[in-house]
Amino acid sequence: MGMETLATSEKNALRAELRARRLTLALSPEGALHSRRMQERLLESALWQKCRSVVAYISIKGEAGTERILDDAWRSGREVFLPRCRRKGEDGWPGGMDLILCGGMDELVPSPFGIPEPPLTASSCLLSDAELAEPDTLIIVPALAFDRAGFRIGYGGGYYDRMLARAACPCVGLAFHDLLFDTLPREPWDKAVQAVCTEEFLLCL
Repeated sequence: MGMETLATSEKNALRAELRARRLTLALSPEGALHSRRMQERLLESALWQKCRSVVAYISIKGEAGTERILDDAWRSGREVFLPRCRRKGEDGWPGGMDLILCGGMDELVPSPFGIPEPPLTASSCLLSDAELAEPDTLIIVPALAFDRAGFRIGYGGGYYDRMLARAACPCVGLAFHDLLFDTLPREPWDKAVQAVCTEEFLLCL
């Protein structure tokens, strides 16, 4: 078995365990407090102070919360871009994410995945590749787990991997501290984030 296939197999084996562990952490008595602390830690950071546009996500199924981050972004006049996933195609197209400017939670609609997303219309404003290279754009990345080198294990669809491959701006992962590992399986195309924020600390890499 080649190393690439081995890493893929190891990730797949970990996903169910990490998903259950993350949900347990989120639903624990301390879960809401830890989620609030990691968001506050990011909001106090230089990464946040420098950004003018933010790519965030709507947290679901135990993901680290983003409600305080989104509220601060909208109140402070930052541009908020939220992902809208496009499914894999029968022609072999792997799928992707549109990053759509969103002015508030009331603009979101349920996706086929059950995730609140901004709709894509003729008047939608999408984040460009040029803006993904701007130093004042900040991408906030969810995951099942991160390691101390900034690599992550996601859901396996590759949506964030393909978006991060286009990004040259700062990227920060949000995670419960118990889901920050010394090392995780990685593949040649995986891209690390530049920081990981937990309830305990902001790890800059």
